[in-house]
Amino acid sequence: MRTALTRRGLVAGTAAALAVAGIVAFSGQTSAVADANQTTTVSSGPSSFTQTVPAGQPSEYASQLERCANGVNHPVTGTNPILSEPLTTSFTSNVPLSVSASFSGNQWYGDWNLVFTNTSSQQLSVDCALLIFRAPSGSDSHSYANQQPFGHPQEDYLEVPRGDGTSFYIVRLGFHDVPYVQRQVAAGQTFTYEFSGVPSTGITLNQVRDSIRFNADLDLTSNQAAILHYGTDRLTN
Repeated sequence: MRTALTRRGLVAGTAAALAVAGIVAFSGQTSAVADANQTTTVSSGPSSFTQTVPAGQPSEYASQLERCANGVNHPVTGTNPILSEPLTTSFTSNVPLSVSASFSGNQWYGDWNLVFTNTSSQQLSVDCALLIFRAPSGSDSHSYANQQPFGHPQEDYLEVPRGDGTSFYIVRLGFHDVPYVQRQVAAGQTFTYEFSGVPSTGITLNQVRDSIRFNADLDLTSNQAAILHYGTDRLTN
């Protein structure tokens, strides 16, 4: 099975093979995005990390284990603050990760895969992790996949258009009714964030990769300060 996640919500699943076909112009077309179909891998994060383990059991919304499974919208007034921040031009992470990006499709529509690898020697929990990146505007579907089995993922999500054909995407991953071990990524294993939409000449695949900010929840604060700051919307399955 594969995780299918749209703006209507998330469905359980496991990882599938990644598409690596690139943006290809059809014969006679000249408007295709001039970009590679697969980036190299870049790394970020400290050499080691400490992560607090939440208490509780699945299906108990009041427990720490379910703290990101049920939420509300957090609208902000006026211009979103991310629009005044400097562009991220190099992948950043608060845990040891590497990432690459790939695209499969054409100039009219396609799928992007952001493939992360846990480069540490310990388990990494992705519950309540915050992912921010810049990509072509108007993504109409997005999904999460993990080499570990899991079910009932949730998310907080927001697209902030820049007006140049690109948008910031702000995502907080969450899970419901899932054992803690299944919210983890083992050492050396991967997890993937996929999104789909219409390509834009306003950003290259390398720039998408280099715009990524990943912030794991290390202290059970759920990245809530960032969620309130950027004003995400709650999406459930």
